[in-house]
Amino acid sequence: MLHSFPYHTTVQGVPLRVQATVFHRPGFSADTTLGNWVFPAVDGLPFGVHVSPENVDVLQVSTAAGDDPAAFAKKLQTDFQAKVPDVLAWLLAEALLGVTAGLAAAAAINMAIRYQRGLPRRPDELAHRARQLGAAALVVIVVAGYGVASYNRNWLHRSRLTGTLAAAQLFPDQLSKYYNQRSKVYDVLGSVSGIQAALQNQIETNKLPDTALRIMFISDVHLAAVYPLVKQYATSYHIDLIVNTGDESEFGTSAEITPPFVSAIKSVTKTTPMLWLAGNHDSPSVQSIMARIPGVTVLGSKRRTADGYSVSAGAVQAFGLAIAGAPDPRVYGGPGAYGADEDKVTNPLEKKWMDAAVADIANGNSRFDIFATHEPSAAADLRDALPERIRQTNSGHTHIQNTSGDIQHGGSIDLVEGSTGAGGLDNIVRGADRPPIEFSIESVAANCEFTRVIRFQIHTPETPTVDQPAAYGDDVTASTVYFSPQKLAADRLCSTSLGIGHVHTL
Repeated sequence: MLHSFPYHTTVQGVPLRVQATVFHRPGFSADTTLGNWVFPAVDGLPFGVHVSPENVDVLQVSTAAGDDPAAFAKKLQTDFQAKVPDVLAWLLAEALLGVTAGLAAAAAINMAIRYQRGLPRRPDELAHRARQLGAAALVVIVVAGYGVASYNRNWLHRSRLTGTLAAAQLFPDQLSKYYNQRSKVYDVLGSVSGIQAALQNQIETNKLPDTALRIMFISDVHLAAVYPLVKQYATSYHIDLIVNTGDESEFGTSAEITPPFVSAIKSVTKTTPMLWLAGNHDSPSVQSIMARIPGVTVLGSKRRTADGYSVSAGAVQAFGLAIAGAPDPRVYGGPGAYGADEDKVTNPLEKKWMDAAVADIANGNSRFDIFATHEPSAAADLRDALPERIRQTNSGHTHIQNTSGDIQHGGSIDLVEGSTGAGGLDNIVRGADRPPIEFSIESVAANCEFTRVIRFQIHTPETPTVDQPAAYGDDVTASTVYFSPQKLAADRLCSTSLGIGHVHTL
């Protein structure tokens, strides 16, 4: 019933269809010909409400938006909000009619089966149907009550963009250049993107402090030729710092880090400094090469020992943030547990070395804004070893980002980055499917508060060939998460003018 009879309305000359679904696409979403904007965290119910234009003239919309898409977006939002009570009443009536029709159909089928079997009519048929109706009403009330109890007041703070709207966010500077061409297709793209951006800005207005710096998180490049793209992303978003949680190589040999690969990294770090730590595929020799690249600051240290490897953590003051890092104690092909992949073998090893890395400060008062490591289980060990003293942990290794709902719990933030190299050589060696290119961009306020993170997933062909190389940007998802305010000292200050200090061992 919800799916078959949508609510139709017109807002600012744009005809809209409002449709609800059950068990499919929960939350709220707005659909356009250029992509979708999804808010998945409205409440705990499996219902979804979806707004989409129908038979809309996008050129007419772009003309209506004119040179002030922000004002048009404000009117669009205000007019739609005025219609929300009517929309909700329509959907609620549909739901109740659907429940009633379902009960009626069930009763008719039940009575037909009884008739076909020659069974007598129940003496209390009406009372029986009344009890069923009462039970259904009770279920509806319970579901509605759960919806109210699970309603997330901050549902606007988690969203996901797909399609061209998401791809446009990758290269905002280039998009502005396209506007100057005044091509009709770019007029449309620019207007729709501008309206979406204006609506996004209304979410942030009066809620977020101004951004002082931006941090880009990358991981698990695995020798992929991805640094030209990293440079483009960093330039487009005016990134001030890159945090790389390792797995630069595949087999841990220095021969893998070729001069062209190093040159690609240099082209990034020439303008954007990078904090780097060794992953489980990075040997001490790879770490040594990375440490010699201008603009790269290596956090922590990994050394060869008689029976494996030892690691230590390092910390640095970067633009007012206390950032620490601890490398992974493993190396691909290493002896025993140092070269293993099974969690039951590697997790105890990770815990042993993470505890050792922070042993000297565990009983002190040192606090860290970011503590990066390679393995998510190691990040969890660090949070346990330094309870309530780490604002944010960053890791990689899994080649998949953690979900938006798993990022922040209370005042603690945990970011697990996917493979920025789309698996690189590692997926080829393992014969695994190619994951998307993934990276995140975090905004930091002048008081050092982490305000939001945008997480990009760029899906690429699983089997690129010489004739058809991997295409980047054809299928893009951009997920935005706004963080709850963190408790910080009143005198905290973050600014790029503060620079990056020297690393010291913890």
